[in-house]
Amino acid sequence: MMLSSKKSDPGSSSSSASSVPGDGAQDLQLQSQPGALSSVAGSSEIGVSADRTPRKKERASPSGDPGGPPMPHSAAGSMDGGAADTAEGRRTSRRKRPKVEYREMDESLANLSEDEYYSEEERNAKAEKERKQVPPPPPAPPVEEENDSEPEEPSGVEGAAFQSRLPHDRMTSQEAACFPDIISGPQQTQKVFLYIRNRTLQLWLDNPKIQLTFEATVQQLEAPYNSDAVLVHRIHSYLERHGLINFGIYKRVKPLPTKKTGKVIIIGSGVSGLAAARQLQSFGMDATVLEARDRVGGRVATFRKGNYVADLGAMVVTGLGGNPMAVISKQVNMELAKIKQKCPLYEANGQAVPKEKDEMVEQEFNRLLEATSYLSHQLDFNFLNSKPVSLGQALEVVIQLQEKHVKDEQIEHWKKIVKTQEELKELLNKMVATKEKVKELHQQYKEASEVKPPRDITAEFLVKSKHRDLTALCKASTLHCFSNALFI
Repeated sequence: MMLSSKKSDPGSSSSSASSVPGDGAQDLQLQSQPGALSSVAGSSEIGVSADRTPRKKERASPSGDPGGPPMPHSAAGSMDGGAADTAEGRRTSRRKRPKVEYREMDESLANLSEDEYYSEEERNAKAEKERKQVPPPPPAPPVEEENDSEPEEPSGVEGAAFQSRLPHDRMTSQEAACFPDIISGPQQTQKVFLYIRNRTLQLWLDNPKIQLTFEATVQQLEAPYNSDAVLVHRIHSYLERHGLINFGIYKRVKPLPTKKTGKVIIIGSGVSGLAAARQLQSFGMDATVLEARDRVGGRVATFRKGNYVADLGAMVVTGLGGNPMAVISKQVNMELAKIKQKCPLYEANGQAVPKEKDEMVEQEFNRLLEATSYLSHQLDFNFLNSKPVSLGQALEVVIQLQEKHVKDEQIEHWKKIVKTQEELKELLNKMVATKEKVKELHQQYKEASEVKPPRDITAEFLVKSKHRDLTALCKASTLHCFSNALFI
């Protein structure tokens, strides 16, 4: 009889470690005997250890007992327990269990595929796990955008001087001529002049839509720089006279002078002509503009046809730092669209020009410009047939010289090709002659070899000499073929 911990009775005592497998009467009999508790507790370890043995070994037991060795009888056990063991042993011994062969089953299980072995849920779970374990593809490298950012411009009073094309820390030669007392004075006086000048420029650039008067300048200047009203007035008049403030399209605070100090005729109503006329009118001049076309603007022209608009010229503002057009764009509320440095070119069929081709043409064009500059400045080539040469004509001359150089190199290349063809022709003639000699020697060697041995000394010498000559010709023919391959 064997004890097992796999099957427990709900009505068994809590102090019992395991129960006895078998019928219910036997279980009740064991639990009702106090003296058998020690036997049950002591033998439960045997049942557990026997249950841990492999199932194959249990089924292959010669005695047919599914358990291990029989439990030894305890001295504390009762006679009823021994009788029960004897009856159970007789009943077990009479039971005949069929002997099952597992070899075929093991082989069939071994031959199962992975899809047949796992259920559909297990296969789906495994596929989901593998999909999670697959590392995601590496992110695509970020596309490098061209750095179109312009260098940072100064701000404050220094930025105002920069936008007005003036140095912020020193006086210009024109200012030195107009303010000789300042340039010859102490350094501190020059610093005061520079601050008032830069601050006045800043006040104008902060609000270029309204005229900056002398009174407004004095009010907005910080102390103690506003104490010398005469110096402030001189600086304000100088800046206004030279078009550094109060230029463009702005609202006048003071009316125009009623008395005209002179008359001026301006030819051309382009940007420069219109700006000059407006500036002269602000100085009290009577300005008249003459224009041959039926429109104003000069090179600034816009072509309109239906819904299509095209600017024909002067539509690009190159550089806003120190450019008065930036001030005028603020005055007329014109929004400037930034142009990228990248300028793709397109063929007539709409295809973009390859970058390599564009760079190659640009490099060649720059080289032509350098050559033209060398002809003009170093060789003093500025006249052709007693006429001045323009840049376009000089470029044409350089291009023609370049074409002549290319043609000369092409002629030299053709000469080399002709020379190589002559050498190849001579080599082919040698190969033909060698082939004829090989045929002739082979025939002679064949005739000499037809004499069956034993041959006399003369016949043997003839055979060997023909063989030697034939071998030498074959080597020469191989050398000619190799040379021909090199030419080709």
